[in-house]
Amino acid sequence: MEKVAEVYGVFAAPSVMGLSPVVVLRAEDGRFLPIYIGISEAMSIHSVLKNKMMSRPMTHDLMAEILKKLRTTINRIVIDDLIDNTFYARIILKQNDHEIELDARPSDSIAMAVRMACPIYIDEKVLDEAGQEEELSPDFVEFDQIMQ
Repeated sequence: MEKVAEVYGVFAAPSVMGLSPVVVLRAEDGRFLPIYIGISEAMSIHSVLKNKMMSRPMTHDLMAEILKKLRTTINRIVIDDLIDNTFYARIILKQNDHEIELDARPSDSIAMAVRMACPIYIDEKVLDEAGQEEELSPDFVEFDQIMQ
């Protein structure tokens, strides 16, 4: 079973490497799913959430433009597994009446989802394993604060 989710925000949170970027999803049942991601993916997601356009297309912008030119949409993304502390995702494309499923990193999937306004789903087993019911830790800092 999958739960619909939304991007709650991009943050920086403590990790063994110091402050690391984290994208946080919030499932329809209220659970939060923090996923540690790379800095470029964090910047990519954050820029769309804050309506900041870059002077030149970033990689995810280029990918979105390619899909549009090929008359292909993203039907949905699904964060569907967690193995050895690594999240897995799939991007489900739709071209004409044909679905194409791609293995992808959750960070890239989310960056594409926010650009193409497609739904995000999280498999319930992932939420059961890594979801948090309580509010985010106060250690989570808004991404804007570290980008200044």
